[in-house]
Amino acid sequence: MERKKLEIDINKEDTSWIQDFIQELSERLKKMEELLVVDRIEGKIAVCQNRKNGEMKDIPISELPENIEEGSILKWKNNKYIIDDSKEIEQRIENKMKDVWK
Repeated sequence: MERKKLEIDINKEDTSWIQDFIQELSERLKKMEELLVVDRIEGKIAVCQNRKNGEMKDIPISELPENIEEGSILKWKNNKYIIDDSKEIEQRIENKMKDVWK
């Protein structure tokens, strides 16, 4: 029995959803990796600083946990921001402060 080769003509329009998916996935992964510190609260906006690159980001308070305050550390988990109250972050900050004063 002879096998027939199936040829599919794929053009850019047919694959654009793949590029969109990859872009969205990339953005979500970046968001998951970032740690933000609430620098200040201005009305209905929390002005946050990215711990890795220092970039500032405005986030509506409505998208944040109710008990948010200046100095809170945020991370992205399950499609929302949560407060990261892990001792690991406190320990890193404490170690950095010790290094500054040596």
